[in-house]
Amino acid sequence: MHFGRVSVRLAMTQPPLSQAIQALEDMLGVVLFVRTKRSVKLTPVGKDLLPEVRRLLAGADGLRPLAQSLARGEAGVLSLAFVSTADYGLLPLLHDFGARYPGVRLQLVETTSDVQVEELVAGRIDAGLVIPPLPPRHAVALSYLPITRELLVIAMSDNAAAELGQGAEEWSETPVSLHLHQLADAPLVVFPRRLAPGFYDI
Repeated sequence: MHFGRVSVRLAMTQPPLSQAIQALEDMLGVVLFVRTKRSVKLTPVGKDLLPEVRRLLAGADGLRPLAQSLARGEAGVLSLAFVSTADYGLLPLLHDFGARYPGVRLQLVETTSDVQVEELVAGRIDAGLVIPPLPPRHAVALSYLPITRELLVIAMSDNAAAELGQGAEEWSETPVSLHLHQLADAPLVVFPRRLAPGFYDI
């Protein structure tokens, strides 16, 4: 509560300090200090505002380490999209990521491969779990690496299995290998090609 002592602490002359305080009061639209020739004291508004000001200044001290954590990828937000078929394998992946990067908040979005590719190219998501291959026009703009590999299986009714010469009991006990030519004339229920062209073509 002494502008002269504060000026010494801040290594500045008193007039610029007084001007800075006056500018702050003008900006806030309130009077923070009662000034006389002999003393300076906080107004009731100044007293009530002081704890919040101290909290903000303490937060400002944390900006440097936060900025460095953000630059290293150890803090911030990561938006991750995934296809619905990946959700069962997603939990261990998220658990490991959370353990390694506790300061990063994940935003998860479930969507198809085609939408993910468009969102990645546009920069609206950071990463995606897609079913490859990528569309040729985006293959150069994006890079990816395999997370897992899965076998394709076919599900069919007992009647359809019988037509192929396979008994339902045999199917239920152990997986059965089929040749693709055995299924050439069978009706196939599958998603539209636009959702995952590479997977659809396979």
